[in-house]
Amino acid sequence: MEIPEAQLIRGECLVRDLQFSEELKLTRKGLIRYLALSLGLIYPNESRTGLLEVLEALLFFHYKKRETHGDPDIHQIIEKVRQIKKEEPNPKAIRYHLLQLKRLGIIEQKKRRYRFVLSPMQENDDLAEGLAYVYRQRFDAAFEKIRRALSLIEKSF
Repeated sequence: MEIPEAQLIRGECLVRDLQFSEELKLTRKGLIRYLALSLGLIYPNESRTGLLEVLEALLFFHYKKRETHGDPDIHQIIEKVRQIKKEEPNPKAIRYHLLQLKRLGIIEQKKRRYRFVLSPMQENDDLAEGLAYVYRQRFDAAFEKIRRALSLIEKSF
């Protein structure tokens, strides 16, 4: 009997512990790449920058919304990516990356506006706390199933 393993995967929780070097801290792009690598959003040596530009745009709106912007819609995100790239972005690619971040539970869309998912109990908009909440939920769900599997294995001996 063959098990369709790929169909069983409901999600992944990849977090990398990377060295936080001094040269990395010199640029925002370096820090955003570090964040994306740490959260498992991109792979080492990945040269595509689309996700990084979308992530940078979302971070801009997250940190600046207190001042003027609020949660961005797709048009605001596309315009911000245009400013980041300094060339015309591909709206289809931007929508794809937003969908991937949404599937991972990192962002949510409400009333056609995008924002990072934060803990329901969170009283501030600390993004580190929000990301920890999202990743902890996935981690805990996976380990609950691992516990059940180990329990059944134990009973089989």
